[in-house]
Amino acid sequence: MRIRPRPTFWAAVGLSLIGFIGANAYDYKPPEIPPAGHAAKFAQHETHKDEGVTVALDPYGPEKDSVFHVKFADHRVLPVRLIISNDSDQPLSLADARIQFTTSHKAKGEPLTKDDIERAVGRSVEPQDTSTTRIPIPVPIPRGKPKRLPKGAEEEIDYLMFKAEAVEPHNTQAGFLFFDVSGIQQPLIGSRILFTGLRNAKGQELFYFDIPLQ
Repeated sequence: MRIRPRPTFWAAVGLSLIGFIGANAYDYKPPEIPPAGHAAKFAQHETHKDEGVTVALDPYGPEKDSVFHVKFADHRVLPVRLIISNDSDQPLSLADARIQFTTSHKAKGEPLTKDDIERAVGRSVEPQDTSTTRIPIPVPIPRGKPKRLPKGAEEEIDYLMFKAEAVEPHNTQAGFLFFDVSGIQQPLIGSRILFTGLRNAKGQELFYFDIPLQ
C-alpha cells in the first residue's frame, strides 16, 4: 500500500491561502441608488390622507437600467421601485399584500419571485418581436435550474428585492418589484399596478392603491 506523504506546514498554509483568496476574489458592490425618502416626492404616487399612507412607484425602464450591474432590460425584466411611507401612529402590515401588474391591453401578472428572476436573467436572450404587444401575462418563464448567472447577479437580485412585511409608524420602506415584460414594446405606457391587502394595526384592510406606471 502506498502512503501519501503528509503536506508540510507551509504547503498547508499555501493551500489555505489559495482557498481564502478564491472565496473572496469577488466582492459584490451594490448599485448606487439614491435613498428613497418619502413616497410623496415621486411623480407616480397615491396618498390616502385618512389612513396616513402613501404608496409610490418608480419604474426603471431601459433609460435608467444603467444603474444596475445586471442589465434587466436585456432579459425583458422591468424593475419597479416600490416606496411605502407610513405617516400614521400605528404599524402597517404588508404580510397579506397583493400586487397586480396590468398592461394597456388588460393582461395581468404578479411580481416575479427570486427564482423567476434568476431564470429570466440566466436564459439566453432571443431577438424580440415588437410587432405586437398582445401577449399573455405572466409570460411562462422556463422552469428548472437556471443557466449560469452573470457574476454578482444573484447578490444583486437579493439586494434589490422588496422584502419588508411591515412599515413602522412614521417610516418608509422601499425595494424593487420585478415584472416579465417579454413581447411588450413599451411596457410603461398604459400599464398600472394595483395594491390590495395592506392592513393597519387593528387588522383592517386599507383602501386599495391603483397607480399608473407613467
